[in-house]
Amino acid sequence: MNDGNDVLREVRKEGFYIPRRYVLAVLAFFGLFNVSCMRSNINVTILAMINTTQDNITQTGLFNWNSKQQGILIGSYYYGYAAANIPGGILASKFGFRNLCAITMLVASVLTLTFPLVAYYNFYFAVACRATLGLFQGGTVPALNYAWSNWAPPLEVSILNSIGLSGIIFGQLVVYPLAGVIAHNVGWEATYYITGGMTLIWLIFFLIFASDTPSSNKWISKTERAFIEKSIGKRELSDEPKLIPWKAIFSSKCIWALFATHSADAWFQYTFAAILPTYMAEVFHYDITQSGLVMILPFLTQWIVLVLASQTTDLLRKKKIVTTTRIRKINTLTSCLVSGVLPVLSGYTGRDRFAVISLFTISFAIGGLHYPGYLSTALDVAPRYSGIVFGISNTMANTMGFLGPFAAGYMITDQQSVALWENLFWLTFGINLTGGLIFAIFGSGVEQTWAKKDYKEIFCRETEKLHQTT
Repeated sequence: MNDGNDVLREVRKEGFYIPRRYVLAVLAFFGLFNVSCMRSNINVTILAMINTTQDNITQTGLFNWNSKQQGILIGSYYYGYAAANIPGGILASKFGFRNLCAITMLVASVLTLTFPLVAYYNFYFAVACRATLGLFQGGTVPALNYAWSNWAPPLEVSILNSIGLSGIIFGQLVVYPLAGVIAHNVGWEATYYITGGMTLIWLIFFLIFASDTPSSNKWISKTERAFIEKSIGKRELSDEPKLIPWKAIFSSKCIWALFATHSADAWFQYTFAAILPTYMAEVFHYDITQSGLVMILPFLTQWIVLVLASQTTDLLRKKKIVTTTRIRKINTLTSCLVSGVLPVLSGYTGRDRFAVISLFTISFAIGGLHYPGYLSTALDVAPRYSGIVFGISNTMANTMGFLGPFAAGYMITDQQSVALWENLFWLTFGINLTGGLIFAIFGSGVEQTWAKKDYKEIFCRETEKLHQTT
């Protein structure tokens, strides 16, 4: 019998060897790292792009965009991003994730590199450029999520999926201070040139080492390939389902629980990631460099919690200390409750910088529990359709990417008013808690009957018979 220990024995026998499923996890990590950098750079650089005045000190920028225009530009990325997730999941399941990711990331890199020129030309062209960037990147995340249906042994789903998704957090961890420093010392335009260029470098390594299935990977060992195929079955692109059980997907309570919780968490993550630099700049009078640097601790601690919680989750599942469903619910509800309430408390600390930064840091850190929580359930409940399910979920969730900043722009008419910021924090807590409770009641970590291969084969045969009789 082959298991994970056989790979280690092969290492001792044949020399140094890194399991290729973990190589893919690292590639996914850096791919989503670049997605995050290209998406989030504007949250910091916009402070250098616009004309602002606070405490009678004028920040001279090139653009006279008001708060509503800033909200529209920041949120425009998510117009395209939300629209592309479902097609991305479907295309990945039909044609493989490798080529889809390569195309989407190449176009995203070009759009990022040309954004400064477009912004100089016209505000609405800049909005269109960011929306198109989101459109192409929207297919990348569900495609990489779908990759694990062919690569991840069931008891390694949490850690492999979380390693890849953690690239989004790490990208924010890096881009906020990096964008602030570059914008201050070199110019905001350089941020887009660097993030776009990094993506082109990643693309070279991705095309060399990534493959759609273990059987098509020329770098994989026979032992690891046998282990993966014994765990989840041998899979080829030609084996993927031709028909999608849309009715079953949209009739499933646990799938709708995923949708609801994902949307609630997206409101929290995207809204605070977008507005926190502005909050620190306007309320606490941080400059652009300080506003970027203050984002390091929240995202660093979230990344650490994510990795540790994912390893612990899979360990508990392997030892059968807790069921997959229960640990997913515990992780999710804890994250929603704690990460949602702490920003509310920050509004009652006065203008104590240390207290506010500490509360937001802990809030983001606990948010890392979402990754071995609801974010892994698409692979639990419907592995063969995980890209599609995650794509639908991500589509719904990422509408919050433009609704959150848009709402913030309308709610916070005076950006130096703590009371107005506090209203936004209370709204976010309510949304977060609702999502957590829905998942705690209806969520699941068990593969659904309609998602199983044998069920699909019966469905296809019955459908074919129906066509023949009609």
